[in-house]
Amino acid sequence: MDIFIFEAAKNFIGIEAKYIYHIADNVKVVSVPLTPTCYEGLIYYRGDLFDVINMGRLMEEKASSFHGDPYIILLKWDAGKLGLIPDRIVGMKWIEDDSGDRAVFNRQGDAVALMTPHEIWKMLAGLSYGT
Repeated sequence: MDIFIFEAAKNFIGIEAKYIYHIADNVKVVSVPLTPTCYEGLIYYRGDLFDVINMGRLMEEKASSFHGDPYIILLKWDAGKLGLIPDRIVGMKWIEDDSGDRAVFNRQGDAVALMTPHEIWKMLAGLSYGT
């Protein structure tokens, strides 16, 4: 299975590559009032509407280190669409199978926490609004 790896709030996060729709740049994020601080807003990309989340703020309440025009990782799965702003995109890693282990290691030996889009959505849904 291919894992797409990125960094947010000094954590390495891996998402199965089948959920990656596109890596977008040069898109305008429209802010939405009364949402959690990690919620950057919405983008309309190739006919689809994506919620955009700053992963640095979601993980540790610190803004992503990207400034200006960040790359946005667009995810699509059966239940939704989500855009993630990481600190840094690391790359891809192939692992043998999903043996139930929730961590893999990158080339430098750093632990990579595996997450699904649904798990990220649940983290977001648990936040209070209007802050």
